[in-house]
Amino acid sequence: MKKLLLVLVAVIAVVGFASCKKNNVRQGITDTEILVGNTAATSGGYAGVGVPFNLAMNVVFDEYNASHEGRDIRFIHYDDKFEGDTGKTLTTKLVEEDKVFALVGHFGTNTVNATVDYIQDKGVPMVYGVTGVNSLYVEKEEGNPLLSIQPIYRTEGKLMLARALHEKVYGAAKNEYLDASKKILVLYTEDDAGQSILVGIKDEAKSAKVESRMLYQSFTATTADQAVTTGLNQGAGTILLSANQVATAALQSLQTAQSTLPVFTSYVNSAGVVTPVLTTAVPQLTFDLYANAWVDIAESTAAAPTAAQVGAEGLLLGWNDPATGTDIGKLYGLAGLAGFTAEYWDFVKSVNTSTRVDGATSARSLWANAYAMAGYVAAKAFVTLLERVNLDKVTWGDFIKAAESAPVDLPLCGEINWGGGARTGLDTLALTQFVYSPQVTFTKVREIAGLADVNKK
Repeated sequence: MKKLLLVLVAVIAVVGFASCKKNNVRQGITDTEILVGNTAATSGGYAGVGVPFNLAMNVVFDEYNASHEGRDIRFIHYDDKFEGDTGKTLTTKLVEEDKVFALVGHFGTNTVNATVDYIQDKGVPMVYGVTGVNSLYVEKEEGNPLLSIQPIYRTEGKLMLARALHEKVYGAAKNEYLDASKKILVLYTEDDAGQSILVGIKDEAKSAKVESRMLYQSFTATTADQAVTTGLNQGAGTILLSANQVATAALQSLQTAQSTLPVFTSYVNSAGVVTPVLTTAVPQLTFDLYANAWVDIAESTAAAPTAAQVGAEGLLLGWNDPATGTDIGKLYGLAGLAGFTAEYWDFVKSVNTSTRVDGATSARSLWANAYAMAGYVAAKAFVTLLERVNLDKVTWGDFIKAAESAPVDLPLCGEINWGGGARTGLDTLALTQFVYSPQVTFTKVREIAGLADVNKK
C-alpha cells in the first residue's frame, strides 16, 4: 500500500511539473517586439472575411505601437485558405518556429477544430476564435489557454430557444408569448454549425422542461422543401433555424410554403449570409425573421457623428468620398448617420484614418464591415490584456491568469468574463429582426441580455 502511494505521489508530481513547465513558457517577447500571429483565409472564397478581419487587427496594433513606448506588436499571418490541415501546419509553425507569444484571431471552423487539442496541449494563449464551434466550449477550467470571445454556438442555441419562449412576438399584434400548446420546430443541418447550435437548444429545452414540445427536422440544401413541409405539418408555433451556410435554403422553402411562423436563427446569418439572398430572391417574407447579434452598435437616440468623430475630414469611402462618384453622402451628409454608439464611431475613426491596404481592400473601406468590427474586437481584447501583465517577465500562464482575474470590457459588444475558467464565449446577445425599411437589413429590436434575463421575461 505504501509503495502504491509513493507511485501515485510520483505520478502526480510529474503531471504537476509538466503542467507547471507548460504554463511557465515565455516566448515571443523580445526586447523590442511582442510577436503574435494567426492563420486565416485571405485568398479564395473566404477572403471576404479574413482580409477585413486581419486589416482591422493591424489597425489596432498600429495604434498600440504608436501610443506605447518600448515593445511593438508584430503580427505574423499565414493564409490557410480555410483548410484545416493547412491551418494546423501553419499554426504549429507560428508557435514552434516563429515563437509567437499568442494566437490572436484564430480563424475559421476548419482550422480551429484541427488545432484546439494542440493549443491546449502546448498552452499557448489563443485570444478570440473566429468561429462558434463547440470545440471551444468549456464551462469551467482555470488556466485553459482558449480565451474565446465570439459567442459559441452551444451558448447561442440556449439563447435562441429562450428568446422563442419568452419574447412577445406572437399573435396578430405581435405582443403575445408563444402559445403553450404549440410545438417548437427546429430545422437543423448535420454540419458542425448546425449540430453545435442544436446541442445548446437541447440543453435549454431540458432546462426549460419543454422537451415534449420540441420537433427536430434535419435538412440540406437539396432537401429543404421536403423538410419544411414535414415540419410545418406537425403543429409548430415557432421555428428555430440551426444552420449557417445553407440557412437560406430553409428560409426560401419556408417562403415557398407561405409560412407565417416566426423564425429565430444565428448571429452568423445576420452578418451577411442571409441579407444578400433575401434582397435579391425574395420580394417580401411572409414570416418574421429574428437573429441574435453580439456586435451591438445601434443607439436609437444617438446624434449623427461630427467630422472629428469620423476622421479623414468626415469623408467615408463609399458614402461621401467624391473619388467614388457616390452621391449618398452628398444628399444626406453625416446627418444621415445618426443612431450609432460612440464606440462605433471610435472604430470608424480608427479604420478611416489608417493607411493600411491589403490588395484591393483598404482599411478606409471597412467602416461598415462586420468582419472588420470582429477583428477590431479581437485586437482590442489582446492589447487590453497586455496592460495587465509585466512584459519583462510574463509567461503564458501569467497572461491567462491575468485574463481570468477580472472581466474585460470590449468595444462594440459588452463584457467577457473568463473568471473561474469559463470558456463559453459571450453569453449576452441582442435580438435583431430582418426589415425592409428604411433599408433591407437586420435591425435591433431587443437590447443585449443574458440567458437568465431573457428567461425572466
